[in-house]
Amino acid sequence: MIGFFRSSPLVRPHMRSLVKHAVSGTVVGVTALLAACNPTTLSGPGYGTGTSQPLTIAEPTGEVLGSGSVRVALLAPISAQGIFGQSGQALRNAAAMALQDYSSADLQVIVKDVGQNTSEASQQASKALAEGAQLVIGPLRSDAVKRAGMVLKPAGVPMIAFTTDTGAAAQGVYLINFSPENDVERIISYAASQGKRSIAAIVPQTPYGNIVEAALRQNAARYGVRVMTIENYKSGNQPDPFGLQNAAEQIAKLKDQIDAVFVPEAAAAVSAAQLLAGQGVRNKSVTFLGTGQWDQPTITREPMLDGAWYPAPPRVLRNLDGRTIGFDSFARRYAAQFGSEPPRVASLAYDSVILAAALVAQAGERRFAADTLTDPNGFIGFGDGFFRFRRDGTSQRSLAIMQISKGSSSIVSDAPMSAAGLPK
Repeated sequence: MIGFFRSSPLVRPHMRSLVKHAVSGTVVGVTALLAACNPTTLSGPGYGTGTSQPLTIAEPTGEVLGSGSVRVALLAPISAQGIFGQSGQALRNAAAMALQDYSSADLQVIVKDVGQNTSEASQQASKALAEGAQLVIGPLRSDAVKRAGMVLKPAGVPMIAFTTDTGAAAQGVYLINFSPENDVERIISYAASQGKRSIAAIVPQTPYGNIVEAALRQNAARYGVRVMTIENYKSGNQPDPFGLQNAAEQIAKLKDQIDAVFVPEAAAAVSAAQLLAGQGVRNKSVTFLGTGQWDQPTITREPMLDGAWYPAPPRVLRNLDGRTIGFDSFARRYAAQFGSEPPRVASLAYDSVILAAALVAQAGERRFAADTLTDPNGFIGFGDGFFRFRRDGTSQRSLAIMQISKGSSSIVSDAPMSAAGLPK
């Protein structure tokens, strides 16, 4: 069964089924929680505060998925080279799969190829507007999101984008992907709940490192954790070993004053743990903390990281009604249909299309209004579980805490399936 829930701040416990149908002989249910608000008339093609929709709406160009009355555009780098092109095709496939599963959706998805050049994103966003798109899903890369946003925001058309760069978020530009800030918030809040009070960190001198460092300082202050030192190292194709050595030496001077060491970059985690062990800072005296980047076998097999914690979206989840959902279920179905394993971002495209379809069915004229999309009680997606959008366009995603033990990892703190389980 496939579950997708929308909760209302007033009547969260009440549920009803939006649609049930058969997919390859399996009954599939798409479910939503009832909304409590009465619809009101809104302006703008995306029900924002923008300009009026053109009197004449052009016929869709390019591939069109579905035949509903509400048009949504998918911006994806389908013709790009390498991994971006592969991801773009997977986004398109996931959107098609979502509409197959939700066959009664009153939705039409116009697929727009933004190609290799990110400047194409603004042109395709303009075409989507002219063709009556009320919501845009995608694009993938940060600069493409920013370019498309410059076109869509003045028109009042919201966007659900896939970049992890929170610098691209804005009112009306909602990021559904997993962000570095989410990782830091989850791991620091969990560490604090387990009694960790004094932390050292080894952070790369990169844009990613800058984001993580700022989030670390903010969340440490928020949860009552002292940051004793933040040691930096240069990182490009690989971390600078001399920088890591120096960081280990500096942290060793504080080894009697810390109970945790945070190493966000997966490429540095094993080397940092080994170098710290050489300086007498071992996993018997401190707990190593990581990020979602750590969710890979090369990290979990390292003996010096035994007992470490890191956040990650669980691959298997239980819906509110007990049914199994999660990325593994999505990936099996995707592979059976398209003959290849999907990238993680594909499940986010699937959930975005299902979300759009559910809101069309549930929220009437308010389907893509800001207060609908930023419902603080959030949504549960089939592929990656609970999430909610903030007014500033960033999101909170539900993450589990994994613990490394004897060469593998297991969940020690479940991913919350409601807003009540998220950090405030």
